[in-house]
Amino acid sequence: MDIMEMKKIAAIAFITLGIAIVSFSSIQLISTKLYLPPYSIQTEGRYVAYGLQVYVFLFLTLPLAVSLFLAGYLVFPPLFRRFYVAVRALSALLAIGGFGIATLLVGLGIVNGIFPVLAVAGTSPFWIMAILATLAFKKSKPQQKA
Repeated sequence: MDIMEMKKIAAIAFITLGIAIVSFSSIQLISTKLYLPPYSIQTEGRYVAYGLQVYVFLFLTLPLAVSLFLAGYLVFPPLFRRFYVAVRALSALLAIGGFGIATLLVGLGIVNGIFPVLAVAGTSPFWIMAILATLAFKKSKPQQKA
């Protein structure tokens, strides 16, 4: 097995892992929403737990899955060579959004009295996603014509 086949397998493994994480988390979130009882004072805790689960999905699971997709692209870019325009546009949006959200959350954390190192460490899924998106933007090139 040569190095190109190993890179292709690694890229597919990263992408498959990202899809599996998003699928599992989405199914868990949907099933939790479906099984919520009618709202009352006694079931208020379940609604709070569901809200926290939504925040975990948005602020941890999605950036992790997107980072895995980007890592798969960075390992073997020829797999996505024909989609380079979409990859460039999406990676630019992810880089701007990731750095913007990380900066906003760090700023809000500092304003609310959180130690700056903890605020930066807490936003690591977003800035890691933004760094990988920046690298993917730089690595994407037009398809070579034969």
